[in-house]
Amino acid sequence: MSGSSDRIPFTVGEAGALPLSGVRIVDLSQVGAGPYGTSLLGDLGADVIKVEPLEGDSFRFVDDAFGEGESAYFYGVNRSKRSIALNLKNERGFEVLTRLVEQADVFVVAFRPDAVQRMGIDYESLRSINDRLIYCSITAFGETGPRAHMPGMDILAQAMSGMMGATGEVDGGPVKVGAPIADFVASFLLGFGVCAALRLRDQTGRGEKISVNLLDGQISTFANYMTVLDKTGVPFRRQGGGHPQLVPYQPFFGSDGKQFILACMNDRFWQRMLPLLDRYGDFHDRRFDTNTGRVAHRVELCGRLEEIFAAQPAEFWLAELETAGVPCGPIHALEDAIVDPQVIANESLTTLTHPVHGAYRAPNTPIRFARAATGPRGYAPALGEHTAEILREAGFDHAEVASLKADDIVRETALPETGKNTEAAS
Repeated sequence: MSGSSDRIPFTVGEAGALPLSGVRIVDLSQVGAGPYGTSLLGDLGADVIKVEPLEGDSFRFVDDAFGEGESAYFYGVNRSKRSIALNLKNERGFEVLTRLVEQADVFVVAFRPDAVQRMGIDYESLRSINDRLIYCSITAFGETGPRAHMPGMDILAQAMSGMMGATGEVDGGPVKVGAPIADFVASFLLGFGVCAALRLRDQTGRGEKISVNLLDGQISTFANYMTVLDKTGVPFRRQGGGHPQLVPYQPFFGSDGKQFILACMNDRFWQRMLPLLDRYGDFHDRRFDTNTGRVAHRVELCGRLEEIFAAQPAEFWLAELETAGVPCGPIHALEDAIVDPQVIANESLTTLTHPVHGAYRAPNTPIRFARAATGPRGYAPALGEHTAEILREAGFDHAEVASLKADDIVRETALPETGKNTEAAS
């Protein structure tokens, strides 16, 4: 692709082309949504250049699990990329960024629209430098409207979208989803959009602008609720671990106090449950024959089920339901989830090796290819770990690199030679 380097800085598994080999991404995003999205693109073979201010991405300092300025949060969302530390407030620093943009396929930024304009890194400005550039804007609320220029983050998108309002116990208050779901939905949308835009560029020869925001991403997750709300006018309310449209589809307690999930998502599964329930009473009530009827009589039906399930431990019911062919499963804490046999079989986690901090585990790439050796390609880089390397690739000679360092336009961090950011072990 024009403006791309075929160089792949990290390799894993068999030699051969990766889906995004030859695609170079200049990434100015920080915190969660952008960094994780570009990490996933890096897992698929893109050469991701993380451009950081001289002091580093602010989320390098959000915790000190790896030491000061070495947060585990940062390590979790910034793999499969290289880092250059660059002073964009200086004219020479901006010239370096311009050089990188000239050679890039994709540019990712996660600043408010007014900041992007002020810095001169808006779409029209960068398009004039590289007409084939895929420009990706990640914002909290969008680029227009009353909140466009306000600071925003995951919890605000969850709150404003209705996500928190739909989450929590029936009689309790709104609850934030445990994971930063607004950030990570935006990460996935970013990857989806970039791949589609690259395909479009193959057809047109021109670049494109992609806009993703946290609020829209959360609204989009209500696809199964929104049309029902519009059609019926009946508002949805919190159902705890249950589902407003399906019954029984929720957690239940066993006699040992442990909870399990019963996910009877259609009438066919309900029919499979009846022989099991026949031992405990008559559930062949016509009111329960259809999901619509079960939803209408949720309190009565689930109340009866709660009494039955309270007589035996959770493991007993899981075995009974699995035998009956009814969807069910345990409710794990995270520390339990990562040792679940299915999670292990899926290789859902991978191990990255850092030259200073050693091995650490992270989620594997959730998109698997049959032949392409996709997957995390190196630990999260140190601040400016690849500064000189990136500058040389951009055409700066030895003297120019030395001058940029001496004048605090760029910064570089040297790691031990054994720590070349080149491998990830599964």
